[in-house]
Parts: sequence; C-alpha cells; structure tokens
Amino acid sequence: MKWQRKKFLVLMIALALLAAACSTDDGTTESTGATEPTSGATEPTSSLIEDPENARRYEGVELTLMTYASTTEFDYYATLMDDFTRETGIKVNYVQQPVAAQDQKIPLLLAAKDPSLDVFFTGSENIGSYVGVSGVLPLDSFISDSNLTPESWDFADLAPAILNACQNGGVTYCIPSHAGGGLLYYNTRMFEEAGITAPPKNPDELLDYAKRLTTDEHAGFCVRGDNTQNLYTAFQLWQWFYPYDNDVTGTYFDKDWNFIIGQQPNANEFGSWFREILQKAAPAGIATYLVTNCLEDFQQGRVAMWHDDSGMIPEVLDPKKSRVSEETAFWSLPCQAVNPDNCTLVQPFGTWINAASENPEAAWLLVQFLTSKETQNAAAIDGSLLTPSRVSVVNNPEVVASLPATFAEALDHILAHPDAALLPFIPEGVAILPPMLNGLSELITSGDSVDEVMARMTAGVEEIMKAAGYPKPFPEG
Repeated sequence: MKWQRKKFLVLMIALALLAAACSTDDGTTESTGATEPTSGATEPTSSLIEDPENARRYEGVELTLMTYASTTEFDYYATLMDDFTRETGIKVNYVQQPVAAQDQKIPLLLAAKDPSLDVFFTGSENIGSYVGVSGVLPLDSFISDSNLTPESWDFADLAPAILNACQNGGVTYCIPSHAGGGLLYYNTRMFEEAGITAPPKNPDELLDYAKRLTTDEHAGFCVRGDNTQNLYTAFQLWQWFYPYDNDVTGTYFDKDWNFIIGQQPNANEFGSWFREILQKAAPAGIATYLVTNCLEDFQQGRVAMWHDDSGMIPEVLDPKKSRVSEETAFWSLPCQAVNPDNCTLVQPFGTWINAASENPEAAWLLVQFLTSKETQNAAAIDGSLLTPSRVSVVNNPEVVASLPATFAEALDHILAHPDAALLPFIPEGVAILPPMLNGLSELITSGDSVDEVMARMTAGVEEIMKAAGYPKPFPEG
C-alpha cells in the first residue's frame, strides 16, 4: 500500500483552510425510489446525462445497494434514486440498516461470494479484510475506460490523501464518499450553567467537565459503549494517550509489530481515564449504548457532551429532531504531547462494488452517480455532507458558506492532525477486534483491575497475530 505522509498532511491542511476560509431509527429500510427530502434538498444534475445513450445501456438491470440507516448523508442519497432510474433505467433496491447489522452482514456476503449485493458504503478501514477475501472489485479498469467513465466525472478531483485510503497495493477498490472526523458536540447552555467558559483542552479537563456537568437532569458525557461499537469510541479517545507510529497501523502496532495499545504506562492511563469518565459521568446503561442512543440523548438535552463522528451534525442541528439545535457547538480537543501530530479521527468512507456482482458495469454507473461532483455539491449545500472527498466541492463557496458555526475551526484541527487508521490496514485488522471490544467493555462493567483488563486485551491480540504468522515484513510505503 502506498502511503504518502507528507502529502497527506499538506493536502488535508490545505483542504481545511479552504473550508475554514471561504441516525435515530434502528430499523432496516428498503427503498426502490425517491422519498421527498425533508431539508429542502437540492437535486443534483448528474454528469451521466451528457451521454444518455450510454447511461441507458443497462436499462432493466436491478441493483441492490446497502448502507447505514438513520444517517443524514445516506438518507439524502436515497432521495436521488428515482433520478438515477430515470436517467439509466436501472432500478435500485436501496437498503438501509443499523450500524451493527450493516457491519456484520457485508463481510459475510463478500466472503460467501453472494451476488445479491452489488454496491455498498462502509469505512475504508475495512480494505485489508475485503481485499484479503477477494470480496471487492478493483475499479481502475472502469476508471480508465472512457466508454464507461466520462471525463467530466473527473477522478483527479478526488483528494489524493482521502483516495489513498481506498487503495491497496496501488489498486483502487473504492471511491471515497466523504472523510469523517471525530469531534466533541457540547451544549453551550449547560456549559454556562456549570460555570464553564471554554471547551476542554486536555483529557483531565474533559473528565472534570463531564463530572461537573452530570446532574439529575442530564449526564455529562456520552459515547458508544456497547461492545459492538466501543472500539470506534476508543479510537477517537485513546489518541490523547498513545503515540502514533505510522500510516499503516496507526496507534495499533509499531513497525516491529509490538501492540502499542498494551504498552505501559500508557495502557493503564487510558484504561483508568476511560473507566472513570464512563462510570461516573455517562448515562445509566452506557455499556449498551449505540450511536443512536447518544444521538437521541444529546438531541433531547439528556447529555451535555458527546464525542463521535461529525456525520451526525445535521441530525443535531435539525430543529424538527433536536431540542438543542440552537445551543450546540463543536470542538476538536487539542493533541497532547504523547501524540502531537496525529490525534484526530479522519475516517474516509468508501463506495464499493461486490466482486460477485452480476452487473458490475451497471454498479459502476451507480457509483459514479453517487460520487459525482454534482451529487456531492448538492448534498453538501443541503447540509447532508459535511466533509466531501472532492477538492472542487470543498472549494465551492456555497459549500463553505453552508458549514455550521464552530465546525470550521474544529474541521481545521481535525484535518491538520489526522489518523486515518481506524483499523490497521492489514488483513488481520478485523480479526483482532474481539479482544479489544471485550476489553473495553470490561473497563466499563467489570470489577477487575485496569491492569488485568489491559493485559488480557494485549494477550488476546498478540495470540491472534502470532497465529497469523507475525512478525512479518512490514508493508512498504
């Protein structure tokens, strides 16, 4: 895999400066056509229609697309499916499902070579495991074929630093739809009532604020605590406690394959802080909390601070859904001395084609439609897409003007201090999940010492890596 660290930082800082200058229902839904946008969505004019004959060559084909439920960006794309069908004659079964169901189902379908899935959205951190089972289709032959990809779609407009996360061994396996960023949502009214005048500058201050903001009316702090999602939480929070090593394995392993998360004293410092903030300042039942639980609690004023991906901002700022839309602000905690340059989540999301799809060219047409300049511009101006993957969209004055107040400053910090390795970019990135997920859950619920919990987590990861034949030569790049 080719990783260009300096290029990544320079480009992301540039994108951030450009930007700064200028899901609550857990049910699975299936849509075969558009629904009316609830936020005054701007309909894109797709570049596909410049060649109507080419666009309709797959008329009558039926595709199944799977993505996440109750997420503003993917809800928005659902409203465009009638447009796509009118332009191409392709019917799309647009399936939205809860995070846990989506993340469990996709790997099973890919491994089984199941042709019932054609296109799907998910994080680029899964690339190692997907490529490892030959589950996703390489896209470069489609991109370079002028009969399949019009010049106006403009592959070069995709930010290279974000696109790199969709590439393995120089091969492109997904097209990034956006680059998410982890940040703190906080309630300014509750801060004022507690006598807090500025957002936290370090983890100790965050813990202190969380305790002070915990009252009979609301908890101080919320994150995903359920053991199906808690690693996503930990990845955002442990950046302040562990050193970053490289672009392939991030904070998980150094280049000698030592498990960084288990190294002391950092392991106990993180584990103790994580346990205290979730046991003393989080909502009751935090060990079962999914992203939807934190979102709803924050929207309803039952939580003062919430740390999660920036993709939920539209849900929080929608006055039809949120009681706190007028009193919400955003913040990215400064990097700490242990990890001064790579302390914030940057999670590129990909649009992928199942290698077993029986209609790969039609699927590629759908991927183009979803990731075109026109679609991204419309979604961003609508407020449904906050971190576009295209340089031209980030640089669009209308997009810049649509950014929520306080988010531009947070985004500036996020993109200038990125860690994109949500999971290590190796085939074993998914295999090592269970001991980490279980250990994080034990920190919240068990009476075992932090030292014992972190030691078990480390032993579990090391056993899996040893069984997979590590240490191996570290990937070049």
